[in-house]
Amino acid sequence: MNQTLVPSAISFCGSDDQYPVTSFVPKSLPWSSVDVLAGLDRSDVALSDADLGEFKAVLWNDLRSEFDAENFCDHLKKQNAQFSTEFKAFEHVWRRDEFNHYVGFRMLYCMLYDEDEALVEAQLRSVPADFAPISHLLADEFVTTLLLAYDEIATTKSYAADLSFYKSWGHDAFHSWIKLVTRDESYHFNNLMRLIEVKHPDRIAEIPMHVERFIEWDLNGSEYRGTFVLDHDGHYFNEEFLRDCGNAMSHYFDRKREVRAV
Repeated sequence: MNQTLVPSAISFCGSDDQYPVTSFVPKSLPWSSVDVLAGLDRSDVALSDADLGEFKAVLWNDLRSEFDAENFCDHLKKQNAQFSTEFKAFEHVWRRDEFNHYVGFRMLYCMLYDEDEALVEAQLRSVPADFAPISHLLADEFVTTLLLAYDEIATTKSYAADLSFYKSWGHDAFHSWIKLVTRDESYHFNNLMRLIEVKHPDRIAEIPMHVERFIEWDLNGSEYRGTFVLDHDGHYFNEEFLRDCGNAMSHYFDRKREVRAV
């Protein structure tokens, strides 16, 4: 049976704002990176030093991106923007999951490269995020939700492509961990699209237009500045990959209607 997190009163973006539980319940299965990766060390990893050297920048990028969800939430709070109760319910679950992913990536990075976890977190917190260049892509709840969905589908696909690599590490826990992370990202994407269907059905026709703006920014916009979204600088994120993600979004509700019609 699926578990869901539905506390009687939850906070939004780290604030003390209280609001009632909504009928919109994001799909979620809470778990702990610390529990899954407990007790592992470098000797459990069946990768050569050369493999580890090539992977270091990729793992750092994943670690940083997951941490930057904190920057995204803090930015929303500072904007003092109005968000629906349904969006807040999603944000609560999403922020918890992203931080759990970050903790796991941090554990792996520090284990593989003999780094101190506290120093890594201090380094991440010392880098300011700059949302000014993408402020036009966070215009309102609908566009913000859609931009998050674009990020989540891209992350789902990139982590899924890494599954076989993590399996090659040798210990089953590494493969189990990345499978859980990938599952969460898939849940996030579908939760966000369901949120659009519930709160913004009158704007579904706008999705292809906005997705094209996101892809254009990914391909030609300025460098990533700690915003969590639009961090697609890795080896997977070429135009073909991004357009595949965009198509999944643009035709999401068409496919749902086809399924319902059967």
